[in-house]
Amino acid sequence: MPEEQHARLFDVLLPALRAGAVTEAEQLLAQHSVQCYATTPYLAARWELDDTSIPDGSVAVITLEGPLYSWETFRLETFLRQAADNPRILGVVLWINGPGGMALYVDVVAKAISEYTKPIATFVAGYMLSAHFWIGTSAGRIFISSPLVEVGSVGTMTTYVSMKEYYKQLGLDVRDIYPDTADLKNKWFRDIEERDDDTILKAKLQQLHQAFAQAVAKNLSIDYDPQQPLFRGETFSGEEALTMGIVQQQGTLIDAVQWVVAQSTLKQIQQ
Repeated sequence: MPEEQHARLFDVLLPALRAGAVTEAEQLLAQHSVQCYATTPYLAARWELDDTSIPDGSVAVITLEGPLYSWETFRLETFLRQAADNPRILGVVLWINGPGGMALYVDVVAKAISEYTKPIATFVAGYMLSAHFWIGTSAGRIFISSPLVEVGSVGTMTTYVSMKEYYKQLGLDVRDIYPDTADLKNKWFRDIEERDDDTILKAKLQQLHQAFAQAVAKNLSIDYDPQQPLFRGETFSGEEALTMGIVQQQGTLIDAVQWVVAQSTLKQIQQ
């Protein structure tokens, strides 16, 4: 047996041996050949998550890279459901390299990850910031590829841009017309535009920020302290995050896959 297969076999057996379930482990391995097979729906040459011909004992690797748009968050929920429903998939690794993005539906997907019926690990390839941090910390264990990765940015923001003065310079008269019966429609936008008052928008951002911070505190099993830099939008290197306990381990994607396999095996033995 190649050295790599020996290492994977050891990672599967170790949780069982620690639990004292030697006989059950032998029976399980005799009946099932566990494979550390990574699958991703982003590569045409790989398996789809609902494919029933995936090798038994596979681990789904779902990639989240670049800015997070709402359609990607909705699609992530679909991928997670497919992996959960496929009996050939043992669990999931979230491969993350992203700066965050749109907040829409992130709370729903993050909650689904924290309550997932199969083991989920996060592998931070580069950045795991803002919305990606919310999602990534919802997994059972977080691996970082390097001490130089960046994580954190627990905060909210939006950008307001007015083009009306520019249009005026071009000789264009641009007006937004509202009926008297819809006087509250887009009020936050109109307050900024007409009165330079961002009170409503800041209140909405603060509400979202508090929900974000409290969810992260729960994911990391720490108290929510609004004065801590972690909850005020600070970012941290991988080395700092390890020291703070924000992430659990430096390793490779294979390490994350093996952790999922080990957790799945232990769960089967304990049932």
